[in-house]
Amino acid sequence: MVTGSKKVTTADKVSGDTDSRTELVRAAQRLLAQRPPSGITGKQVAKESGVHYGLIYHYFESKDALFLEAMQQLTSGYIKHRDDTVDRSVALPRLTFEGHEMWWRAAANFSADGGASYNSLGWTYPVLNHELEAILAHHPEVSELEAKAHIVREVCMNFGWMFFKETLARGMELTDEQMAELGHFISES
Repeated sequence: MVTGSKKVTTADKVSGDTDSRTELVRAAQRLLAQRPPSGITGKQVAKESGVHYGLIYHYFESKDALFLEAMQQLTSGYIKHRDDTVDRSVALPRLTFEGHEMWWRAAANFSADGGASYNSLGWTYPVLNHELEAILAHHPEVSELEAKAHIVREVCMNFGWMFFKETLARGMELTDEQMAELGHFISES
């Protein structure tokens, strides 16, 4: 009987590397959905991911680079969802958050840092710009200012929901079921 350890191939190493990198990005996304970037350390990301702290700097130039990747992935998922589901015959469609709460919470937390965190990433506000371009392309009768006002209103409503829903639930004595129904109503109406 011959026993031995499995020979580690290059593909196995790449898969492990990919898994570690993916876990770091997912952990960063979860933490960004909980608090502003200035309140998150690299060690917290490593702990949340279950990956060694040094690997952050193996895969990314900095913590900001990791946060940028985390936000880009969340953002591209949200934009794709919008492209696939939004009825562009509606001049000013809602910016719904259902199914993309993590993106909305992370975006709200970046904004809570007074914009400094977005500036450090060189962020170009892709969701806002994507929506503005889509509205103006499909509805030339809508003025740019009207489209921007709509987007600002939607963002403010959704950020408020992300930040204050627990407080509202307690203050208004709403059950989890009622909060889910209310969230759906707010997101869709």
